[in-house]
Amino acid sequence: MQDKLPIISLQDVRVYYAAEGGEVKKALDGVSLTLKSGEWLSIVGANGSGKSTLSGLLLGYIPLSGGEREVPDNLIIRGVLQQPDAQVLGDTIEEEFHFALSHLHISDDEKMRRRQEALQIVGLHLSTDAMIAPLSGGQKQLLNIATALAAKPDVFIMDEPTAMLDPDARDRIEHIVQTVTNQGTAVIWITHHLEEATLCDRIIAMHKGECVYDGVPESFFYPAASAMESVAGTKPGEGVQSPCEKWGLEPPFTVKTSLILKKQGKLPDSMPLRPEQLAKEVARW
Repeated sequence: MQDKLPIISLQDVRVYYAAEGGEVKKALDGVSLTLKSGEWLSIVGANGSGKSTLSGLLLGYIPLSGGEREVPDNLIIRGVLQQPDAQVLGDTIEEEFHFALSHLHISDDEKMRRRQEALQIVGLHLSTDAMIAPLSGGQKQLLNIATALAAKPDVFIMDEPTAMLDPDARDRIEHIVQTVTNQGTAVIWITHHLEEATLCDRIIAMHKGECVYDGVPESFFYPAASAMESVAGTKPGEGVQSPCEKWGLEPPFTVKTSLILKKQGKLPDSMPLRPEQLAKEVARW
């Protein structure tokens, strides 16, 4: 992706709110980032760190207090928010797709094809005449994801997209994201479940409205290679910290298990992020 130009650029952006007592709440305070086509970027952080404010800013819902937001006029950006009901506009599935695709200059046949394809991709097997109100929260979230995918966005912003989904649906959405990024769609995945951030190309960590880390997942979840030399022989809780631990976040189970093994002098050169990667490394040991 190094040869691709940024499609979204934020430079020193700030979002301030008036708080009680005349104080100012700094929801975002000097954040800069660029996003390239086909990139999978995960934004992580504790509650109140500024993740959702950043997603609203990228979607254009939240105005800037300062800084610059550069987005091409023809860029198609779609988002899925934490609360699925907040995005539902129609009464039926067919109406929801109508609202999602009505602005696109494509034929009715193409709209129907995209609707059927998107529903199949997310695994939502319902009639287009089905009413949305009785659907479960998870079904509504899958519908929101489907309508966003049908628009074939250049940028897909997902704010805690799997909060209401079962494990099978979560796995399906992760696979979908891998597919669309391979096709050139940039995905911004916002989560506080760090297991979901282990497949991405890049992680941005937020803390009190500031960006405190911007880099690859391995360097976020594991201490620096030079520091890892001192890990073997230390007791749990001692020794060096990764950026993830430094900012008070809990590493995924796979990473925690790997760090325990490293303290025992095992897996010195590996940094597995997924269970299957850890199993492969342990089998080699």
